[in-house]
Amino acid sequence: MSRQKVILITGANGEVGHGLIEKLVQQTPRPRIVTLDIRNIAPEMQPLVERHIVGDILDTILLSTLINEYDIEAIYHLAALLSTHSEFNPEAAHRVNVQGTVNLLHLAAEEGRLRGKPVRFLYPSSIAAYGVPNLEAKAAAPPAKEADFPYPTTMYGCNKLYCEHLGRYYTFHYQQLSATPPVGVDFRCVRFPGLISATTVPSGGTSDYGPEMLHAAAQGKPYACFVREDTTIPFMAMPDAVKSLLLLAEAPA
Repeated sequence: MSRQKVILITGANGEVGHGLIEKLVQQTPRPRIVTLDIRNIAPEMQPLVERHIVGDILDTILLSTLINEYDIEAIYHLAALLSTHSEFNPEAAHRVNVQGTVNLLHLAAEEGRLRGKPVRFLYPSSIAAYGVPNLEAKAAAPPAKEADFPYPTTMYGCNKLYCEHLGRYYTFHYQQLSATPPVGVDFRCVRFPGLISATTVPSGGTSDYGPEMLHAAAQGKPYACFVREDTTIPFMAMPDAVKSLLLLAEAPA
């Protein structure tokens, strides 16, 4: 029996996942979507996906069964332990954010070998990958370019920066000593700022105070903000973040 062609979305029940699913199903032809999350997917999302799997990206046996069942043409790897939660349990964050990503990259490499062409791997990184030592250095620093200040100060930022390099490795250097050149992975990454969603509740990001303010105001509730008055941070609306991922997926290899 031939394998069914699908798009795989990990962490699909999070803030980005809902918006991504809603946009993907508007495409023509409509793609078949398989989602993976440690929780059940929201009821309103269930009719939009081919199948939802409650499972863990650290479960390599589960991931290997996906290759047997599906022809995975693209992976949107959204699953992660976010920044605030990562500081409370940095070792768990490393397991989920790094080993989980390695597991998905390996899955993509194996799928590419079966398909004979690279699998597109969409990875939302973060501006947490940047880091400056103190407020004085931050105030004196020019606008950062992609390769500037690669010294993250959070476990989440360290994980994201490392996984960017892992993606580059799997794309250009994976199994480089093999007698048979591997197909590799088509890794594509974008560093997001803080994301604001009108429809989903924040779930553990350092910048969640922004959307938390908006959600509290919409409910007529006060909000005590822990951030200094002079703090500035870039934000992006969730629809723009989803659009960025889709444009990145459609860009020429």
